[in-house]
Amino acid sequence: MPTRIQQAEALLTAFDWDVAHCRQVRDLALTLFDQLQTLHGLGRDERDILNAAALLHDIGWTISGAKHHKHTYRLIHESKRSLTGFSPTQVELIANVARYHRKALPSLKHEPFAALASKDQEIVRALAGILRVADGLDRPHLQLVRKVECHIGTDRVHIHIHAQAEISAHIDGANRKRDLFESVFGCALAVEGIALASATD
Repeated sequence: MPTRIQQAEALLTAFDWDVAHCRQVRDLALTLFDQLQTLHGLGRDERDILNAAALLHDIGWTISGAKHHKHTYRLIHESKRSLTGFSPTQVELIANVARYHRKALPSLKHEPFAALASKDQEIVRALAGILRVADGLDRPHLQLVRKVECHIGTDRVHIHIHAQAEISAHIDGANRKRDLFESVFGCALAVEGIALASATD
């Protein structure tokens, strides 16, 4: 039987939308999650939820670019039979985390989020905060970031990236999407980076 992450990979492949970008965002999100463990204190289940949400965050584009984050929520919500490695509650968390990868922040005005238990709402906020930054770090959708290093200070988290090109676009993308991260973790986020030399230099 496929693992639950393999099930999420299979669902991404079935929708077949910008797969390389989605996998890059997943890799970046998990790197952030692992390096920021002492900040968020979440565990293996939450890591798998983030993994699946990152893989599937853009599948709503298969319906429409406009409000694709909302379409993504619905498609994941309706895919419980394809994600049987996760409990129904966990699938709902995946759907919510993916839904908040862009635009509005989690709000009790949104019925699916409001229906979650308070502890699950906090998990969604934390994971979506990480996912938004990871998505911003691949803003050109070209998978150019090769390394990410996080340093947790007393009132600031520093993210240092190494990218093959488009360094300013990656930094700007993360900065544009840092609002939820800063709100959840109560600290500023500083993103810096260097461009790696190309093989022909």
